[in-house]
Amino acid sequence: MSVQSAPALSPSWLNQLAPDAILISSVLNRSLQGRDAIIKVVQAAGGLYESHSVVFRGAFGDRQLLEYDAQAFGGIDLHGVLTLSMNRAGEIFEVGIHHGPVDAVNKLSAALKERLATELGAEYFLP
Repeated sequence: MSVQSAPALSPSWLNQLAPDAILISSVLNRSLQGRDAIIKVVQAAGGLYESHSVVFRGAFGDRQLLEYDAQAFGGIDLHGVLTLSMNRAGEIFEVGIHHGPVDAVNKLSAALKERLATELGAEYFLP
């Protein structure tokens, strides 16, 4: 009998999340803790993008930085900055995802609330 491995997650850095990792994001009212919850938010947000392109990627010690441009909701432009902080074991213990402009942030948060409020709690998302 062979052991089945877990499916690869997209984006691939989700595979490195620590079980108690924390997400801090401009689309959330407060930080969110837990690998599974972070995966749900990131994959749901990524599923809303109509296009996505990385404009910068860098590493600084135990941190990684990724800047990207995206479009969602019929062509609304978003700019995002992703920061990943790693522990000594190489697991990501903190994720920061910050978007702009504000109108796009509000639309993204509302769309995530519609999709995830029953699973994660409506209080995480903008009204």
